[in-house]
Amino acid sequence: MKFQIGMTGVHTTAVELEHTAHAVGNPGVEVLSTPMLTLFCEIAGHNAIVDVYDKGYTSVGFLNDLYHLAATPVGSIVTVTATLLTIENRRLTFTIDGHDEEQQIVKGIHERSVVRLDKFLADARGSR
Repeated sequence: MKFQIGMTGVHTTAVELEHTAHAVGNPGVEVLSTPMLTLFCEIAGHNAIVDVYDKGYTSVGFLNDLYHLAATPVGSIVTVTATLLTIENRRLTFTIDGHDEEQQIVKGIHERSVVRLDKFLADARGSR
């Protein structure tokens, strides 16, 4: 695998009702939820490195230290960018920056661990 500092991934999506705080259990709050924004950050991180995995490997997110800075209404376009900051063995750290059409809505750190998929899944099944 040839990870390089500075690799960048992007995730862009329109905010829909299913992405709102209302949809995840906060009645009446029809703006982008923090859990969905976190998912968008994870997707951006994955997108930064997905093309360089060795066969049989993938990565999983394990840490998010994010600041959800502003409410984003339904219909807005959100773009999140993840940039590879550090590589420590299998641990990859990304800076996160996200905006809607009006303002910055998220910043922070996202970390992923590179795993051998078959072993990871076997370990998950064995832990139950």
